[in-house]
Amino acid sequence: MMKLDLSKIKFSNNDIRKNIIIPDILTPKLAEFIGTIVGDGHIGFQKTKRGSTNYEIRISGNLKDLEYYSNYVGNLAFELFNIRLKVLEIKYDNSVMLYRNSKAMYYFFSQCLLIPQRKDNIKIPKQILHSPLDIKSSFLRGLADSDFTFTLKHKEGKLYPVVQGASKSKILIDDVSSILKDLKINHCTLFERGYYKKRDKTYERYVIYINGVTNVANWFSKVGFSNTRHTGRYLEFLKNAPGRIRIRDERALTQSCPRPKGNSLS
Repeated sequence: MMKLDLSKIKFSNNDIRKNIIIPDILTPKLAEFIGTIVGDGHIGFQKTKRGSTNYEIRISGNLKDLEYYSNYVGNLAFELFNIRLKVLEIKYDNSVMLYRNSKAMYYFFSQCLLIPQRKDNIKIPKQILHSPLDIKSSFLRGLADSDFTFTLKHKEGKLYPVVQGASKSKILIDDVSSILKDLKINHCTLFERGYYKKRDKTYERYVIYINGVTNVANWFSKVGFSNTRHTGRYLEFLKNAPGRIRIRDERALTQSCPRPKGNSLS
């Protein structure tokens, strides 16, 4: 496993008092958490009126995934960094936020991994790209739980499974495509421009698609999701799949979703 350079990490007195840990080895679990930060995370800092600085770590998602964020992601953060993320339910916005202030974690993500505050040109950290396949697939799992969806479409009278991911950043989608090629998962990438009527706004995004029973089965076998909302829908789909595919893929699905220690989703 890769040893990380932590020479730029700075700890606040509060970090030291709370015994915050910064891991120095890139493990699959750490790679998955990094994927979550690249997808749904925000790192930044704000100057206060008193002249001090708040170093912010935030992870936001849909409120219907409250259990996934509060239990799975929260336990993963505790296992890796010895920190309990606070959970905020924002019902008017139908969202959930995990957040905490930590100078050490801010420096880890911004200086060690070079994750920027803005997502327009975000990319996969080089430490991930230069790692073995288990690290790459774990990173993709964390990113997918944040920025990907699993949907069932109708095609020629049959349900057609699709895994789709999207980002403003072309570099990120190109990096994801590179890892999928390493994992031998067939996919395609597109540029899309559309109109969001609710906000009267035109958007542009880069999209990656994994289409069809065989390719989606390959995705779940090698990467998968940790969010049981996605895995549950896939298992439901498999109930109507041919027996040979169903047996093989249910076994692969179980093996591809390791859990951190602590409470897990049911």
